[in-house]
Amino acid sequence: MNQWRTLVASIGLALATSLAGCSSTGSMGSMASMGSSAFDMLGGMSGVSKLAGGWVDSAMKDPRLSALTAGKSGDTAASKTKVSDQLCAMLGGGCSAPLTDSQLSSAASKLSPDQSKAVSETFSSALNSAASNPAVRDAVTKALGSKLGGLGSLL
Repeated sequence: MNQWRTLVASIGLALATSLAGCSSTGSMGSMASMGSSAFDMLGGMSGVSKLAGGWVDSAMKDPRLSALTAGKSGDTAASKTKVSDQLCAMLGGGCSAPLTDSQLSSAASKLSPDQSKAVSETFSSALNSAASNPAVRDAVTKALGSKLGGLGSLL
């Protein structure tokens, strides 16, 4: 269980690291100045749940992440709930995060480069499906920063 949690958290940090180079531009600045959190911009808990569900489903099917997800295909509902709660907290929705920043960083540091890339790609794909507005995607990416890779520990 600890090995799984560590590997999944590592995925999250790796993804965050790969997304950290993205910057917000254009309408993102105007949305942020209106006081909207990334959580609100994504559509609240409904949008966060859609993003979490899409990412968990995609990550569970990605062969590059099979070492992290082996034996976990039976109950993805719990993973989706944990990822939703973590994203909600990280995006300003006021939820309780299952993992601390330290746990996210620790887990993400254990990913291989290929696993990091897989986490990034599966998350980006899920984010593109959950939010069609580039400004919303930028806001989510910016809010998650370098901590996203550690989300993999919640799979």
